[in-house]
Parts: sequence; C-alpha cells; structure tokens
Amino acid sequence: MAKKQNENEKTFSDLTNKSWFKDGDTIKVGDSLTQIMTNEFQSVEVKDIFVGDTFRTWKIVIDKADKIYLLKSSRELR
Repeated sequence: MAKKQNENEKTFSDLTNKSWFKDGDTIKVGDSLTQIMTNEFQSVEVKDIFVGDTFRTWKIVIDKADKIYLLKSSRELR
C-alpha cells in the first residue's frame, strides 16, 4: 500500500551521488566530469542556494521552477 502524501509535504531530488559545478546562474550536474564535458548533463537554473550553518557538507538548491535539489559539497568540481 502506497503511503499517502501530505499536501503540505515538499519533495526534493537527491543528487548527492552526482558531480556538479556552478556555471554562472546554472549548475551542471552529471555522473562524472567526462559526462559533463561531453554535454551529457542536467542543467539546474539557480534561484536560491542554502548551505549548512555549522557544517557546509550539503547544499540545497531551489531552481526557478521551485524544484528542490540536494547536492553534496564534496562532489563539487572546481
């Protein structure tokens, strides 16, 4: 039996196992740097980015369509 979703409950996409980098107002997300460099990536247009207060291990990104994504800071390509 599927759990009934609360109408006030928000969901997010877990991209913590993906590599990513910020390119202007866009974040490019892919399985690896090679995949991103060959234009095989997911593009997220950034509206807001939230980081942890004490530990900056995770980033919560909200795109312009108000979708929410969870990214792992250690997977950021620089």
